[in-house]
Amino acid sequence: MKNVFYLLIAILLVACGGSNSNSIYEKTISESLLKGSSASDLNFKIIELNEQGKVTVADSIALLTDEFRKDKELIVKRIELAKEMTSDLRANTKLKSEVDKYDDDIVVMNNRIDSLKNLTPDNLQGYESRSADAALAVIVRCKYSLTIGGKAVEETFDFYLSPDGKKLYGKKRI
Repeated sequence: MKNVFYLLIAILLVACGGSNSNSIYEKTISESLLKGSSASDLNFKIIELNEQGKVTVADSIALLTDEFRKDKELIVKRIELAKEMTSDLRANTKLKSEVDKYDDDIVVMNNRIDSLKNLTPDNLQGYESRSADAALAVIVRCKYSLTIGGKAVEETFDFYLSPDGKKLYGKKRI
């Protein structure tokens, strides 16, 4: 009997804990959507609210590293194109002074390409001391309805909230 009582208390605590985070999410999302209007004025109602996952330090590092790599590849391709054009100009010139200038330019471009290929991301400051699985944001999917100008609208968005659920970072329509 004692074990059943403890089990019921544990279930109650888990159920209350889950609804507490949902109520924080509801408050943050409602405030951001209503922006000064009252929920009753717009007939605002949250239909469905589910946590979809978290954005972690590891996710952020992967995204930033990938963006850095893409930007770096684009710059390398542009320099390689300029090097090809310089090589073509060099091949079509007969003046020794111009050949020397093109050769110097090609050496500079090769050095820049090598330097860029060895460059590591420099946009990861602040992540050194953080655990890779630490949450940076919570993704909450919210389906809601409201009335604007007499017309009822139902929308679904993924809201990106702070880990405590009290700050909105952004939203994306689903």
